[in-house]
Amino acid sequence: MIKKEEIFPIGIGTWKIDPENFDTDLKALVHSYEVGQNYLSLYMLYNGGDVVKQMRKFVDVVGRENLFINASLEPTIEKRDDIEAQLNGYLEILGVDYVDSLQLHSPLFTNLPLVDVYQEIQQLVAAGKVRHIGISNANMEQLSGIEKEVKIDFFEGIYNLECKIYEDNGVIDYCHEHGKSFVAYQPLRRNRTAMRNYPVLVELAEKYHKTQNQVLLNWIIKEKKLFTLIKSTNMERIDENVGALDFEMDRTDYAKLNFFRSKEFDDIQVSWDGTGVTIDQLTNQFD
Repeated sequence: MIKKEEIFPIGIGTWKIDPENFDTDLKALVHSYEVGQNYLSLYMLYNGGDVVKQMRKFVDVVGRENLFINASLEPTIEKRDDIEAQLNGYLEILGVDYVDSLQLHSPLFTNLPLVDVYQEIQQLVAAGKVRHIGISNANMEQLSGIEKEVKIDFFEGIYNLECKIYEDNGVIDYCHEHGKSFVAYQPLRRNRTAMRNYPVLVELAEKYHKTQNQVLLNWIIKEKKLFTLIKSTNMERIDENVGALDFEMDRTDYAKLNFFRSKEFDDIQVSWDGTGVTIDQLTNQFD
């Protein structure tokens, strides 16, 4: 059983895992585990649940006790019973007795009040079917509202060089101040940030003899103190990602990345009610 403080800073994402050719992906996933990655985030929406079904093979190979499994509630919750029913779906498919963290994928995925959802998850913690409580894609108001009744342990949200909304709206500071782990998904914007060859990244990659993606991960993990979530089934890329942890940058160089802003992303008005660009789609607005 993986303790919270034992989680590796680079987690295993599963977006675009190929259920049809999983044997090849499985080798890479096992390699991820062998180099230290032990946080696994699962979503039933991916390929209609087929990805989760295939991931049971990975869980069986490396051992349930060697993974920290995060599961997401999705699609829309209509009544309290839906929450345990969705959790039971994960447990049955994976062949496990509990998940390490259960989160609502987005506040948009419930027709119940958020507090009701999280009070129900709290009951599942008491029943031993969930160890920690998480949330994803929420704003500060939603997070603080839930926390009046239920303590959140994990926050999964977008964060990268170009999209710093969770820094701007106070969520990251709140997580740091209240002992919550912030897990940044799309920290590399699926390689699109590096493809832009921002001068500061080119400069730092050359200075430290690292790739731009390694510079970005190093900054997010060591300077911002966040966990990261990355999907990769390429062994060389997996090794590259882990290689981001073996160097330190000068304070002045971290500061350059801290102060970097992308006007085109800053100008996007995120819609928290689902009527416009939602937070989970923010990074996909530009190549």
